[in-house]
Amino acid sequence: MDRLAVELLTLIFSYACTDGGQTGCALSLVSRRIRDASRPTRFYSVSLTTSPAQVQPFLDCYEKERARSREMLPRVRHLCLSLFGQGLDLPSSQGCPLASNPATPPQPPRSRAEFLASLQRRTQHWRAAQEGLDEQYSRVIPALIRTVAPDVHTIALIQLQWRSASLVRCHFPVLRELTLAGGDPSFLPFAFLPTDRPLYPALQRLHHILAWVNRDVDFTQWAIHAPNVTHLRVSRIDAHPHITAATLDQVLSDAHHDEYFPRLRRAMIEPHPAPPPEARMSTAHLVFCDFLAYVDDLAGRARVPVKVLPPFRPPRLASADRALRPHQVCVRRVKKEWLERVGGGDGCWQEGMHGIGKPDVPLELAPAPGRQFAVGC
Repeated sequence: MDRLAVELLTLIFSYACTDGGQTGCALSLVSRRIRDASRPTRFYSVSLTTSPAQVQPFLDCYEKERARSREMLPRVRHLCLSLFGQGLDLPSSQGCPLASNPATPPQPPRSRAEFLASLQRRTQHWRAAQEGLDEQYSRVIPALIRTVAPDVHTIALIQLQWRSASLVRCHFPVLRELTLAGGDPSFLPFAFLPTDRPLYPALQRLHHILAWVNRDVDFTQWAIHAPNVTHLRVSRIDAHPHITAATLDQVLSDAHHDEYFPRLRRAMIEPHPAPPPEARMSTAHLVFCDFLAYVDDLAGRARVPVKVLPPFRPPRLASADRALRPHQVCVRRVKKEWLERVGGGDGCWQEGMHGIGKPDVPLELAPAPGRQFAVGC
């Protein structure tokens, strides 16, 4: 290692720093020579999923390392960002008045009404817990996004119920892959952007996970601001809000092949979870069956191959993970699939989309990709 040229070391480190930042941080502590050689790739992939307290120290460190660089500047190429606060680290019972006693696991809902009531209670708790975090995130997220926007290639953003109090003026000239859980980025609303300059001109792969919040997603706006999308995935889609399903149908329609996503090659649709088995033949079940029929019809009419996945089903967790809340499972899965894509794997594009590059080829060098099964949250 001591005899290798710095340029060769830097190349080696670029293949190692694909784990969200842990390897880059460890390399900076080995020695002065290794720290200098790894500096250009130290922030190659960055995962910030714990709390807003992570963001400002990261920005301070990133700016200092860039100021110390004489030749190759460190750049963030891959970013995973969760705005759930302690999204991965808090057990379900800590600080949660609605959490069940671990000794008596909660019973599954017996009807759609019970399921919706449970979902509403969880949403109310999340909103209450998020109140204090909104202000903290609003202070640091705009600076983070503006800093990484010119160089980032992939972003996985789990925002869900976070409410942004500020707008970010920036552009993503080289962003190639984007995963969004919880609707469009609330700090970058399309309504405030000019339509003559696409926000994501290089974006090729777009994955929307429509979980927890019923925010409208207008795919006609995405077609304007990401005109070069080749692969589109929509997970946990439901009949409501209507604009989401309607505009998805519109952009996939053969009647608009030149107007919306002209380079689109493939699409994936994963419907929302089915009502509980006890609700069979209820109004909710009939509405769900009608929506599945609508999705199948949409796929049959589409101008590109559309893979309709089975309705989302919550993953079975190992015994050690059963204390995790649903949003913690969501953050964990999105991050796992983001790491797979950074390392050249299929990630969320695996199911039915083959030939996206070898697992040992980083996304930087891999051929344009393929697909996966239920990422969802």
